[in-house]
Amino acid sequence: MTRAENRAFMKDFFERYYQKLRNKDIIYVRSIGIPPEMLEDGANPADEWNIWKLFSSTVTDDDITKLEKTYHIQLPECLRAFFSVYHHRFDNCIGRNDIHNPFWTLKLAYTHQLADNGYLPFSWDSESIFIRCMDLSNMPDEEACPIVEIDHEPFFDLQYDAENEGKLIPYEALKALMRPVAKNFYEYLHLIYDDKMD
Repeated sequence: MTRAENRAFMKDFFERYYQKLRNKDIIYVRSIGIPPEMLEDGANPADEWNIWKLFSSTVTDDDITKLEKTYHIQLPECLRAFFSVYHHRFDNCIGRNDIHNPFWTLKLAYTHQLADNGYLPFSWDSESIFIRCMDLSNMPDEEACPIVEIDHEPFFDLQYDAENEGKLIPYEALKALMRPVAKNFYEYLHLIYDDKMD
């Protein structure tokens, strides 16, 4: 997909998913620490609980470039759009994209041991057991880049040993622990929307 197509896809996904959750009355959050701009119009920020809303993203290309330089990664176009269309307070396997910390979920999942092996971590599952990654081995064809996950416990064991020795975890050791999740990022989001992914 082109940049424009990716942005249109993400905009449509976020708006439909937000409306779905809104219809179920499950978009209430504690108001503490949420920028007032992200609260429903007319909400009182002093209230303990409020409804959050989608807010047009203030993330720029420069912000993404800075992130890429800091973490020595290159975001595929779908993830660039994912982070730069809307700020939101989705949880679980989407992750939050707050105005003040838009890359919080990626930073929480990130480890160079995965990224340097071609697995770009971008989120955790809803139980905080599996780190979700985009397998970049088929880049630049983003639609052929599967989403995979790795159990953090055996991964952290490998990471601890490798970093104690000043080494990178061997690719084959990581590959053996990876489980398939979706054929690409677009399917991953469709599975979330259809309540088939947590």
